[in-house]
Amino acid sequence: MTQQKRPMTDLERLASASSQISRRRMMKIGGMGAAGVVLGGGVLAACGDDDDDTAGGATDTTAAATDTTAAATSPATSGSALDAVQAHWVYIGPPDDNGWTQTHDDGRKAAETGLAGKAVTGFTPNVGFGAETTQVFRDLAAAGNNLIVANTEYVDLMHVVAAENTDVKFLECNGHVFTENLGAYYMAHEIPAYLLGVAAGLLAPSGKIGYIGAFPSSTGYNDANGLLLGARSVNPEATVNVVLVSTFFDPVKAAQAAEALLADGVEFLFGVMDEPTFLQIAEEAGVWTGYWNLDFRSAAPTKYVNNFDLSAWGPYYTQQLQAVLDGTWTAGTEATLLECPLGAWGDEVPQDVQDAVAEAKTALDAAGGVYVGPIFDNKGEERIPAGEVWTSQQAYAVNFAVDGVTGLD
Repeated sequence: MTQQKRPMTDLERLASASSQISRRRMMKIGGMGAAGVVLGGGVLAACGDDDDDTAGGATDTTAAATDTTAAATSPATSGSALDAVQAHWVYIGPPDDNGWTQTHDDGRKAAETGLAGKAVTGFTPNVGFGAETTQVFRDLAAAGNNLIVANTEYVDLMHVVAAENTDVKFLECNGHVFTENLGAYYMAHEIPAYLLGVAAGLLAPSGKIGYIGAFPSSTGYNDANGLLLGARSVNPEATVNVVLVSTFFDPVKAAQAAEALLADGVEFLFGVMDEPTFLQIAEEAGVWTGYWNLDFRSAAPTKYVNNFDLSAWGPYYTQQLQAVLDGTWTAGTEATLLECPLGAWGDEVPQDVQDAVAEAKTALDAAGGVYVGPIFDNKGEERIPAGEVWTSQQAYAVNFAVDGVTGLD
């Protein structure tokens, strides 16, 4: 008697479909190097026979199969519930960078764990901004993913693929384009920047604060402006000197920027880098410092102040996957801005500084925002009149440096 083969579950079909993209194809278009490409449950390693198009290697992340015989379908539009969801993250860096990408990968893992038995997720690391990135998104859409998430803004490299694949849902971190199947999300990070600025204003007697930024974007403006406005709430003479290095990861450039700012006399040093070089240099110089992405006090054990807490990625990603499962997912018409508190205080930060920041948080909540008019930019033009307060949505689009910030125009 012939034994009937058990039908594949939705989850097993998703994992199988996700692993069937040609490794050679992904290696050619992705330019990922030795980090490899992770797709669904399989690791597509950057090694082996070029003629071998079978996904292989260790399993990175797969959810347990559910006991259901429902047939897998193509990615559903909003309103169609699913028994299982397939989602893929595209990362600007590696998942173990001790910075930005690692926080997102932690969030992805938390979402998959929270939806155990209902989700298959994967990631592609080290995706840059070349034209070939559009093909990365196209191949991921063709692989049957219901949701594709980018942890940075890829602009038209992603938008054009979303327009071509209206049955697939897309999310772009720090994105600024909104369509029926393309949404955006980010952190309201002007708030922790302001609070860190309060601490900096109290810890730096001269009021001289240094900031190592990447690009003249709203992220950089909100970092520098938040630091300055917070510092001036306790020291009206405070200033923020910015050095832009046109990258989020370059230890040499970060070291050069840190040395230049320290030579200029800054007494508090902050940066948006995805590695701790500037923290180590600040520690050696005896200057207070803080980190954007993770708690990295190990790099500056005596001078570490605080960091932004990005743990909201996990709950947000879980919510998004659940909405896809339920058939209730919508892109929205503006970015979803997640709460971004400060993390844990450094071991040597005085208690009175911590207390002052707690009081500032209460006052900030009452004020309704960081940008409270009148506010002038660093060219002397009034940007926010007296009596006006910007919401986080308005801050998300800020395109100027406030008076007191130099090096960022």
